[in-house]
Parts: sequence; structure tokens; C-alpha cells
Amino acid sequence: MNIKNTRVKHIIAASFCIFSATSSANIVRVDQVLGQLNPIEQRIEQTIERAQRLPLPVPVPQVSIDELKAQISEPISSLPNVLNININSQNTAFVEVELENGFRAIERQWLLMANSQQLNTLKQQNVTIVSVKNYNALNMSLVRFNAPQGINSKSELLKALNLDESAILDRNHIYQAQTDEPAVKVTQNESIAPYCTQSVKIGMIDSAINTKHSAFKGANITTQSFLPKGLSSPNLHGTAIAGLITGKGASLSPLLGNATLYSAEVFYRQSEYAQGATLFAIVEALNWLVSNKMPVINMSLTGPNNAVLEASITAAIKQNVLIVAAAGNQGPASQPLYPGAYKSVIAVSAIDSKNQIYRWSNKGDYIDFTAFGVNVVTSQGNGKFGRESGTSMAAPHVSAALSCLLLKHGNNKTKALNELTSLAVDLGEQGKDTTFGYGAIYPPKSAL
Repeated sequence: MNIKNTRVKHIIAASFCIFSATSSANIVRVDQVLGQLNPIEQRIEQTIERAQRLPLPVPVPQVSIDELKAQISEPISSLPNVLNININSQNTAFVEVELENGFRAIERQWLLMANSQQLNTLKQQNVTIVSVKNYNALNMSLVRFNAPQGINSKSELLKALNLDESAILDRNHIYQAQTDEPAVKVTQNESIAPYCTQSVKIGMIDSAINTKHSAFKGANITTQSFLPKGLSSPNLHGTAIAGLITGKGASLSPLLGNATLYSAEVFYRQSEYAQGATLFAIVEALNWLVSNKMPVINMSLTGPNNAVLEASITAAIKQNVLIVAAAGNQGPASQPLYPGAYKSVIAVSAIDSKNQIYRWSNKGDYIDFTAFGVNVVTSQGNGKFGRESGTSMAAPHVSAALSCLLLKHGNNKTKALNELTSLAVDLGEQGKDTTFGYGAIYPPKSAL
């Protein structure tokens, strides 16, 4: 789930629902009401139904339950400025802090893509080196260290460490999963054709998967965790993404008919609604997937621009990998989110069944394609099936299509991307635009 700050419309909508029928209406505090919205969908519906049965002292515009739910269906919560991520009651794995623009990072922790000279320089400084690791598949070395107290910017740190501006140095940022809606029950069967039925390999960087779910009976899934020892990954988001790619059920057809899925677990639980992934874990996941020769890697996550992330993505792509990422669920006015906003990454926004853009999809000139991502049927971590929404749900369509096209074109990335572009259905302005990119990618009527 992607967590956003409470918007003014949330407060207006919640306040509207709690007026009493008397002229001297008693108004309950909004924060008390919001605290009771769990699950949010059910509470909203019950409150609105009660309000609609009561006479109001003044005329109020009629708003349908579905319309109001659509406006306030986001989780109404936010993370604290400082958050301990605990392994157990006695041990803390790390501490998250909020930075500028609402982004988050591990407190005082930085990453340096270092050569031997830079590493020697670093060892002579007043820093605590946490780890030094070589990533052979990415052809890079990464130093993780804690900076001295009081240093809060990259420029300050470069000066303190006697490093020049060419150093690939950045914070150990936190990245977020990009599913945005509470799941709802599946009410009818839906069926789509797979993008192809041949055997293909595909990778994903996400949370854990409930591999015991009935949707994955007979599925070929390899998982690997990149979390600190003792820290477990929730299985909500990863199960939903894997379900789209390779899950099967009465209401679920896989995007790939015969996939070997490699799943890198990087997300940990931040709260009931949120899960985060450190950049360090993402780099380790990329190295693992590249070493296993994944032609396509799906990254349904977003966060800030980061020099180490960009260098890692670039290194992966040099190994003939295509990376597909969710565009983000921060809305059309959002700043660009990464890795989707990198030119070398294929960014995907979401549309609904009527080809309307998902209301929280990011927009920008970095959007490449769009795909179905609203009220999508998929598997859930609790062993059931449900519907999810967000650009996370759209990205696997493009990842699946590219997996098939790469197989078709002998792993020629240029030919695969050119054919994918030709298959896109232009939904917006003629040509590539900031909402739909080149257009929508749909499952084919027959395999690619």
C-alpha cells in the first residue's frame, strides 16, 4: 500500500457523514472517526447509509456511495517522522527517518559505489562502515556506512570525506510498493488470454509471496530474501503481483502461460498499510536477478532519484536486461518517481476497464505505456482472491508482454520494444503523451 497524507477532501467527506439529524448537530472530532475506519470501505459505506436515512437541516448535494468511496478510499494514515523497524522487542534492524519532500531513508546511512582508492579514503574518515560488498553481476562494489552526526546533505558529506562530486554517493533511501486500494471481494469470473504460452523467465523485486496459495499450485517460483536476518517480509503485495504473472484460479488467468518466476523479497512492514524497501536491498536483488539471467525485471515500487539506484539500474541494463517499473500512485501533479522516471526504465501507468486513466496515476514525459490496473482480480496474501488497484497492477502486463516479445525476437531488446510500441493502443493525444505514454497494452486475442 502506498501511504499519502490525509487530504482536505477526506476531512470534508468524513465530517459530512457525522452530522446528527437535529438542528443542533453534534459534530464528532474527525480524527476520532478516521481512527475507526477499519476496514475503511466498510465503515464508509455504513456511515453513508445511516446518514442518507436521516433528515438533514440543510440541503446537501446527493453523492453516491461509490463516488464518495472513490474519493476517500486511500488509507488515511501516515508514517511517523522517526520509525524503528524492529526484529523483535529487544532488537531493532534499523531506524527510518523522513527527509525532504516526504521521502524516507535509513537514519544517517549512506551508500558509496566505491573503487579501491575511494574505499581507502573512506576508511580513514570518521565513519562507521557497515558492509563492503562486491556485486559481480552488476560489476560494482558498494560500501554501506553511517555518516557522522550533524551531516545532513550530500555536499556536506563529500566535503567531510574528502571525495569529489564524481563519487556515486547517496542515501540508503526507502522505496514504497505501489498498490493503492483496499482489496475487495471477487464477485464474478474474469478470464484473459496469456501474452504467450512458451516457457519464459521473468524476475520481480517485491515483497514475499504466499507460495502456498492455491493460485500457485504447479507454478515454478524461486524466492530469495534480501532483508536483514530476523526481519520477515509481508506477503500482500508480492502475492498480488505474482498472481497476475503466473497465478491461476476460477477468477484468475495468468499473464504468462508458462513462466519461471524469480522473486526477490525486499519489502518489510512499516505499518498496517505500508511496506518499504531499502535501496541496499534493491541493489542486492538486482544483482541476484541479473546473475540468474532474467531478461525482464518487474519493479512495482517507487521513491526518490538516487545516484546509486541509477548506477545499479544502468549496470543491470548493460547486461541485456529490460526493467519495467510502476509509474507511481501519487497523482497527476506528483514530481517524477523512480526508478520509473529514468529514461532507461519502462514506466507504466494504469487505466480502468473503460480505458480511463487511474485517478492516482503519475503523469509525465517519462510515462511509456499504460495497462489495466484498476479493480484487477488477483491472488491475496491471505489465501483468497480479490481486486487491487494501482500502477503496481499495471506494470506486470508490460513485463509479461516484453518477456514474450524478447523470446520471439531472440532477446533483441530493440526489436521487442519496437513491436511493443506498435501494439500499444493510442488513448490520448496522438503519439506519445504524458498520460498514456505510447498507449495501452492489452492481452492479445492470441499469443504473441
